[in-house]
Amino acid sequence: MRVPPIVTKKTGNREPETENGLLEYTAAMTDQARDTTGSAAQLERALHIASLFNLAPPLEIHDFPGKGNINQHTFLVVAGSSNSRTQYLLQLLNPGVFIQPPAIMRAMIACIQAQQRALSKGVPGIEEWETIQLVPTRDGREYLEMSGECWRMMLKIPQARTYRNLQQVPDPHTRLRVAEEAGRGLAPFGNLTAGMDGSRVGIPLPGYRDTALYYSQFQSALAGCRSASEAEPYLPADPVLRGSTAHHFLIHIDPAVYRRRREDPQLRDFVKLALDQQPLGLTLARKLESGELKRVVIHGDTKLDNFLFSTRTGRVKALVDLDTIMSHTWLSDWGDMVRSLVNIAGERESDLDRIAVDLEVLGALAKGYLGSSRTADPGEIALMAEAPQIMALELGVRFLADYLRGDSYFKLMPGEPLDLNKTRALVQFRLFERLRGQADATRQIIKSLYG
Repeated sequence: MRVPPIVTKKTGNREPETENGLLEYTAAMTDQARDTTGSAAQLERALHIASLFNLAPPLEIHDFPGKGNINQHTFLVVAGSSNSRTQYLLQLLNPGVFIQPPAIMRAMIACIQAQQRALSKGVPGIEEWETIQLVPTRDGREYLEMSGECWRMMLKIPQARTYRNLQQVPDPHTRLRVAEEAGRGLAPFGNLTAGMDGSRVGIPLPGYRDTALYYSQFQSALAGCRSASEAEPYLPADPVLRGSTAHHFLIHIDPAVYRRRREDPQLRDFVKLALDQQPLGLTLARKLESGELKRVVIHGDTKLDNFLFSTRTGRVKALVDLDTIMSHTWLSDWGDMVRSLVNIAGERESDLDRIAVDLEVLGALAKGYLGSSRTADPGEIALMAEAPQIMALELGVRFLADYLRGDSYFKLMPGEPLDLNKTRALVQFRLFERLRGQADATRQIIKSLYG
């Protein structure tokens, strides 16, 4: 098969750090040379893979700067003749995270189809909403499995922009409008997928949003387990879940490094906080199991840069990155969105005194969501203040467990601080404390909006 023309853009590389924080120049230069060569090779290979999808030639391929933290191999493809150029996104599902790519794709396709069916019947208030459109391969498959990898091609939704975070929006009034639109944007997703049978979605990512599992991993990390036999008291009984997550129950760093991390006096109070608050952390899981909360199809990763905003009206027109579609309570999506957006200082802030909750942003999120949602009931509304606390606590447990065992899940990029996951964990625990301190104010905001 003839390989189409290629246009490439290479990204820079960051130098790695040793455990003591000193830069190793020789290793850095070697890695940089290897990465530069790899980037060109990756683009060449990605171009060949793009040519296996049903696109009009000629093709150009570029690094895509908006790639997320998980699927790092994402490329912008431009296809078609000079007077009819169309942009697409080519993406490799991260094989280190998504061990069941067909299940991920089945859930994604089912979610897209559910949205399209609902939109075909007409849904008031979301006229601009667009769904992801997958481009088939040349032989008609919805995605490409090749050499143990899973690739997908998607039409890049036009006239849309994203925000990495609210700090990217300097004007306070615009910031609140963006927050309100994000809240309003989460609601249509729930409304459009309300007809989906969550039991048919399955569990594309075993263990995700399983707070009890995260606590078990945390306790295994605290215990210093290095083998399956040592971790046995903490491992899940379900064989699929065990097979998918067992790696993250074990310590993967040198014993001396682990000991320094485990005995860090800065962690002592936060470890106690996490363990003391475990009953609260398990609230949503417990109520789902008892049937007090209903299961719906959720997005699973409602950070701001997964919302696409119309460049024409500023309204949310799509919710993308559908790799974590699953059956859960919408409160986890709500809580994760609030947790991520109300934190004024951001998620990598080392000065914990700067962590604070922006109640105006929280109010804007609640106004947008409650003004548009058709799926909320009073029992769920009553937990809207606790949900962000629970999600902050859960994420803090995940980050800290990962730091203790050696960053096996939230892997560090070259040049990132070796204690980054510790910093992330402490930010979430301090945010949990701040959210808990503002719980009464949050309830009043929600009560004023819900009536």
